Formats: sequence, C-alpha cells, structure tokens
Amino acid sequence: MEALKTLFNLTLSDFNDEDGAHQLRLITAIMRHVLMIKTQTEDKTEELHSHAINLLSNIPVLCLGVMISVQSRGGIEEYSGKNMDVIQVLLDFMVKRIDKGSNFKEGLTPVFSLMTESSRHHRDIRKYIKAQVLPPLKDVKNRPEVGTTIRNKLVRLMTHVDTGVKQSAAEFLFVLCKESVDNLLKYTGYGNAAGLLAARGLLAGGRGGGQYSEDEDSDTEEYKSLKPFINPITGHVEEPMPNPIEEMTEEQKEYEALKLVNMFDQLSRQQIIQPMGVKQDGTIAPLAEAISQCNIGSCSSDSD
Repeated sequence: MEALKTLFNLTLSDFNDEDGAHQLRLITAIMRHVLMIKTQTEDKTEELHSHAINLLSNIPVLCLGVMISVQSRGGIEEYSGKNMDVIQVLLDFMVKRIDKGSNFKEGLTPVFSLMTESSRHHRDIRKYIKAQVLPPLKDVKNRPEVGTTIRNKLVRLMTHVDTGVKQSAAEFLFVLCKESVDNLLKYTGYGNAAGLLAARGLLAGGRGGGQYSEDEDSDTEEYKSLKPFINPITGHVEEPMPNPIEEMTEEQKEYEALKLVNMFDQLSRQQIIQPMGVKQDGTIAPLAEAISQCNIGSCSSDSD
C-alpha cells in the first residue's frame, strides 16, 4: 500500500519525454496486475484496488490503452478482441462503492475520472462500458432514477447534494453517450441532466466538444413503439392525467393565468426567485438579459 502511495506522488510530476511515457506505460501494466489481485479479505482487496485506481487517475490517457492490450485467454471478458477483464473490475468497484451509500466524493470521484477519460479516448473501452451501463432501452415505464440497474444508480447520483459527485456521474454518462445531448436525455430525462447541460451551455441541445466514432446506436422495438409517449422531462411514459382546465371557461382560464403571473412577479420582486432564460449560446441568464440578447440577435438578423 505504501509503495502505491509513493508512486501516486511521483506520477503527479510531468513525464514529457518518450522514456517517461514508457515508464508510465509500465506502471499502468503493473496497476492492471494489481487490480486483478484478490487478497485475504474483501476489505483489503477494495483498499488495494482503491490505491491502484487513484494512481491510474494520474496516468495520461494515451498510456491507459495498456489496460486492455493484454492477450486474451479463455474464460475472461473480451470485447472486439480486447481484454476487458480489468475494465469489468473497475465497473464492479464503482457499483460496490455506490451501494455502500456513503463517502461518495472520496470513494467514487477517482474511479469516475478514470473511466470517463478512458472512455473519452479509447473507443473499445467506451463501447464495452456503455454495453454494461447503458444497454439498449426496453423499460421506459419507470423513471430513469428508479430501479436497481447500474444506469438507475448513476442517474440518481446526477442529482446528489454533493456538486463534485453529481458532476462526475453526469460527465461519465455524457461521455458514454458520445457527448450527444439527445442520446443522454434518452437515458436520463431532461430533469436529471439539466445541471450538466446548464454548466456546459447545452440547454438548447447539440453536442459536446469530444471526437467520437460515427457508429449509431440502435433502439429496441419496445423503445421505438413507446417513444412518442415518453415525457422528455422525466424520461419515462406517464399515466394520462386529467386536464385541470378542461372544464374551465375562457374567463376562468384568463383569471388563473393572470393570478399565476402576479404570483411570479411578487416572488421575483421580493428576490425569492429569479426568472431565468436560455441565451443564444445555450447558457442560462436572468430572463431580462436573455430576452435582451434575443432581441438584439433578431435585429441583427433582420438587418442582414
């Protein structure tokens, strides 16, 4: 354990030359071996793996391909001809830490960081992890955060009280979705993803800045048949609700609308809430500022 802690401190330095990169690849190979070890007890094994993951989080992403370059043998995880045994260990470690239900920041952030960056830069790793975490959707009758699957557990973390935890979980899922807003929302719902999209300036949709392969994800027949009925905010099919204004007269509807506007105006004047809007660049801003920018943009377009 002490040797791993020492290596962790050493790898905080920059290794810019080829010899340094070679040393980092060797360290990665050793850490792969460490992650495959099981000690006398589960607790000791988890502690050992935790130190190895912390160390791998310091390794440049281009050196992490060593983790899956080991020759495949019978009876182990394999994907596209790559040895994914250690990636499965990382996934199992992540799920075990989530199931503990405590100390998320120290226990989960390093493994999230390692798997996110590995998935961002290594296509085979991303595709293997996505197959385990975000398999093709079949059940859309339950909310994305409800259930016992890995996806359900990660979506619940997207609204965790700790900012670091929810950002790490959301970024991990976003990368698995190739930084496509539409793809992410399919698995999480808009409500759970709003924090990430606001931080990235993607509330209006689009893609992040990552470079990914052009292969398309295929939807199941169950998802295709129910897609028109999915609530995009909650990410699931909701039971039909009675329309509360269906039996109102036009005068009653207008009265209720004005009442609601006055309530919002009062709360805004008392600075209890602040109405927000989405700017042209996809970020949020106070409503007056967003409207002003929109008007300026419209005027510019008209003049052109």
